[in-house]
Amino acid sequence: MVDGIEYLIEKNALEEVVTNYCVAVDKLDDLDFMMTHFTHDAVLDLTGLHLPRFEGHDQIREFYAQVFADMSHHMHVLSNFRVVKLNSDEAQVYAYINGMGRSKTGIDVQVYVYYDLDLRKADGTWKISRFYEAPQLLMPESVTQVHKKD
Repeated sequence: MVDGIEYLIEKNALEEVVTNYCVAVDKLDDLDFMMTHFTHDAVLDLTGLHLPRFEGHDQIREFYAQVFADMSHHMHVLSNFRVVKLNSDEAQVYAYINGMGRSKTGIDVQVYVYYDLDLRKADGTWKISRFYEAPQLLMPESVTQVHKKD
């Protein structure tokens, strides 16, 4: 278990990963930067949003390529960041996200979700190894209108 000043340093590093992930999503144009936040064997589980589960860099990258193609604007606001578990090379964090965006077809999206993430140190850097997202409040139909493919 990590405690004291080391805990604060690691908590800050973990929060920075989640913040930088949000920045990467909001940029809507840099898949390489997006993928730096995930381990190669990461799982992106969006089943809580009635969207698919993606495993590994290739599937995750393909999903974000589609998000970047679908959306013209994105903005994510992070709050209530908590470290649930922390040891020297593994962590679990939880945060609330207010996500807003507009699709290229003019559909506005605003969601209130939570992130439940496992992170693992890879070469001394925290990366997301498991990403689960689900509603904190009711989801609007616009999410599946924009992101669900037939």
